[in-house]
Amino acid sequence: MMSKSVFLFPGMAKSEYRDFKTFIEKSSIAQSLYKEAERCMDYPLLEKFSSGDTSIVTERCSYFVNTLALLYEFQERHPEVDPDYIIGSSFGITPAGIFLGSIDFSDALKMVRDTALVEDSYLSNLDAEYCTHFIYKYSLDDLEDIVESFRSQGKWIEISVFISDDLIGIGSTVETVNELKQMIKVQGKSTSIHTAELSHTSNLKELRDRLDREVYSHYHFSECSKPFVSDLDGRYIVAGEDLKEEMLKSVDHPVKFTLVHKKMLEDEIEQVYVIGPSNFFGAILKRDFTVTNIDPLKFKL
Repeated sequence: MMSKSVFLFPGMAKSEYRDFKTFIEKSSIAQSLYKEAERCMDYPLLEKFSSGDTSIVTERCSYFVNTLALLYEFQERHPEVDPDYIIGSSFGITPAGIFLGSIDFSDALKMVRDTALVEDSYLSNLDAEYCTHFIYKYSLDDLEDIVESFRSQGKWIEISVFISDDLIGIGSTVETVNELKQMIKVQGKSTSIHTAELSHTSNLKELRDRLDREVYSHYHFSECSKPFVSDLDGRYIVAGEDLKEEMLKSVDHPVKFTLVHKKMLEDEIEQVYVIGPSNFFGAILKRDFTVTNIDPLKFKL
C-alpha cells in the first residue's frame, strides 16, 4: 500500500538561470513549455531568463514554467505517485491549479504575467517602501509584544506569514523592519533570514480588488480533480471558483501554513513532495514527514 502523500507548491522565490541551466538544457519538457510560453506571451522568456533579466514578468513567468517542468518530469518518472491532496502557498496556488485541472497553462501564464504587472504598479506607488521580513527562532509571543510596541508608536506593522512556530513573516515599512531587525540582533535570540516584497497584509485590500477586477474576473476555474488545502484557514477546496477566491484572499490575508502542517499530521500524511528549488519548507517539514525536494540542482535526467 502506497504511503499517504501530498504535493506542495511553494510560494515565489528568487531563482537564477544558473540554478536551472542544466535542467532546462536536458529537459525536453522544459524546452517545450518555454516554447509554448513564448508563443502564448509573444515574449522571448527563455532568452530573457538566461541573460539575467530581472524584470518582474521574466522572474515570475520563468519560475512558473520551471515549476511545471519539474512537476512534469517527476510525474513522467514516477507515475505511481498519486498525492492525496495538494498544497499551494501564495504564488504556488497557480501551478497547483494547473495540476488540479482547474485552469489551463495558457490562461494561468497570462494570469501570472498580468498579476505581476498590476502588483508591481501598485506596490511601486505606495506611500513608503514596504517589505515582508522573515524571523527564525524567535517566539511568537515575543514578536507579538514587539508588534504591539511599534503600533503604540503609530507605526504600521503586521504578522503576515506563519510558516512554523519559529519561522514568522512580518509586514511593514523597510524603515520599521530595520528597527525590528536591530532590536532582535541586540537581544541575540534569533536570526533574520529573508526579506521579500510586501504580501498577505490587510493594507493590500485595494490591490486585491484591482487584481479581481483587472485580471481574475477574466478567467474561469473548473472543479479541482483533487482537494486543495488552504493555507489561509486549513479547509479543503474543490470548487474552481473557491480556488480563484483563495488566490485573491491570499493577497490581503495572512498565510497560516501552521494550519496545513497540523492538518497533514491529523490526516496521517507520510510523504511530502516539494516542487521547486530548495526552500525552507523542506527543512521544516522533515521534522514530521519524509520530504522529497523536486529541485533542479538534484533532479536526475
